[in-house]
Amino acid sequence: MEYGIRNMKYIKKNNKSCCPYSPPAPRLRRAGIFHIPSRRGFTILFAVLIGSLLFSLGLFIARVSLKEITLATAGKNSEVAFFAADTGIECALYYDFRVSGTFPNSSGKSMPPSINCNGAPNPLLPESANSTSATSTFTLNFTVGAKPAGCAIVLIGKTTSGSTIIESRGRNECGPQENPARVERALRVRY
Repeated sequence: MEYGIRNMKYIKKNNKSCCPYSPPAPRLRRAGIFHIPSRRGFTILFAVLIGSLLFSLGLFIARVSLKEITLATAGKNSEVAFFAADTGIECALYYDFRVSGTFPNSSGKSMPPSINCNGAPNPLLPESANSTSATSTFTLNFTVGAKPAGCAIVLIGKTTSGSTIIESRGRNECGPQENPARVERALRVRY
């Protein structure tokens, strides 16, 4: 304390507005008036807080990534199903316009046993027929290498009045068992 008092006397005596450096006044630790808290647990608390924040951020990024992967897979499966349906429509239109008499329009007409689409013969099956209309169907199976890559089930309905409806249902997977990832897209042409 003496040093601070002497310093004050020096300032008053020389009328200086600027003070030379003086050490801070000593704290009264012994008396318990001023208490400086211990910082021993602060580092652990800070590390746990930062670790929790980084862990939460990692979980959020993982969750968003999984959703994006799911959406990308669904988009890919939908694309395979759509293009399978489109190929089925194109094949039926080709045979309806280019090869006359392929699809019957009544029960009295005959049809060929198969049509050649996608590089392979596909059996043409009668669904129903009466004196004014007939419905036939065929299935296209697609492969990439040796792996199955979708299919299309094509239904052709014709009438004696000249109207035609072609419906193609494309699927990304055509196995016999239930598959929750199976996607089906349908296209219909009327003329």
